[in-house]
Amino acid sequence: MSIQADVSAVILAAGKGTRMKSNMPKVMHCLLGKPLIAHVMTMLERAGIRPDCQVIVVGHGGGIVKSYVSVSGARLVFQEQQLGTGHAVICTREAFSGFHGNMLVVCGDSPLFHSKTIQRFVMAHQQSNAVVSVLTAELKDPAGYGRIIRNESGDVEGIVEEKDASVHQKEIGEINTGVYCLNSPEVFGLLQKLGCDNAQGEYYLTDVVGIALRAGMPVHAFGYADEEESLGVNSRYQLALAEHVLLKRIRQRHMDAGVTISMPDTIYIEPEVEIGSDVTIGPHSVLRGQTVIGESSVIGAFSFLEDFICEPGSVIAPFTRHCQSKEKRIFCP
Repeated sequence: MSIQADVSAVILAAGKGTRMKSNMPKVMHCLLGKPLIAHVMTMLERAGIRPDCQVIVVGHGGGIVKSYVSVSGARLVFQEQQLGTGHAVICTREAFSGFHGNMLVVCGDSPLFHSKTIQRFVMAHQQSNAVVSVLTAELKDPAGYGRIIRNESGDVEGIVEEKDASVHQKEIGEINTGVYCLNSPEVFGLLQKLGCDNAQGEYYLTDVVGIALRAGMPVHAFGYADEEESLGVNSRYQLALAEHVLLKRIRQRHMDAGVTISMPDTIYIEPEVEIGSDVTIGPHSVLRGQTVIGESSVIGAFSFLEDFICEPGSVIAPFTRHCQSKEKRIFCP
């Protein structure tokens, strides 16, 4: 499965993240050794969208974000006034000048999407005749999310935000994950028609669905995301939930590859760590950074290993500590 070449991505990363109670831009908060936005960029690259095809919209704390992503090759667009998600995409118009293809729009605070989900979504959009497509999920508790409004035939009629939803609409379980696929340049004509007559006084990207439909353009919603993937990070608690999900995935990936992990819920493993087969990891161990554990090694309980190379067949005593200098970790100490 691969995404066609005429796909670029927009990462929305301009929000302040008020509920994080922090001066740090929300997308720069640390998750398993990397800023939130780094997880999103990596996922897009695995889905087939290179960093130089990624446009990041920054606003609050944009200089901090720029200092982190500048070496990646991604392009930055500054949203001087944070007037909503629709306005953020409008700000990318110059960056997409002359671009004819599909724009995948994702949020920089949504680190849990699988690359295969994104591939499947983009390919479905490409194979349909849609100008606008929305990635959706079915939630048991949809509170806080925009709801997908469909007619009796199942066709999309619009998206209504939680604050603007009626009591009946709030009972709908299908939600907008905040991921869109938009045809360029057509979408920029639609975005110019956005209004801000809503509870927040912002230009919602969700409103492009209704505008496209009124213009007679096809809109589709694809329910390929699951409840776990749909979790965005808007608070410290949700950051902890995202960490729990990613750690569970990482542990399972290593165990499926032949690693024995004792008391898995106590083990912390960052994404770039490499572990060979027939390795045994004792409880309460922490593996960070570019650590490599050779096959058939034993890592004793309560070990803390950062950027550590463990030769095959090694036995690491319990409570071993190998830690790099703090200067090397600027954004996630």
